Amino acid sequence: MITGTGVLDFDRSRRWFNDQFGWSQDVETRSEMKRNQRMHRDAYEENDINPVWAYAVKYGDYRIYVDNDKTLSWFILCHPVSL
Repeated sequence: MITGTGVLDFDRSRRWFNDQFGWSQDVETRSEMKRNQRMHRDAYEENDINPVWAYAVKYGDYRIYVDNDKTLSWFILCHPVSL
């Protein structure tokens, strides 16, 4: 069994999401972009904001947010955890 650190596991997971669903912003930047998009409809192109996933990178609190259970299930199937 391979054990990594939280940072390394997070980085591997983020690279996987980039490969599968395209580049995304951190969740705070993404939220701000969505707010701006509502006020200024022409502010961003369709592909500027990833609808599938985002991430947070606060020290010691690394998270990936996904849009639905299907996306999460796909990740879990591709990365089974052995106990």
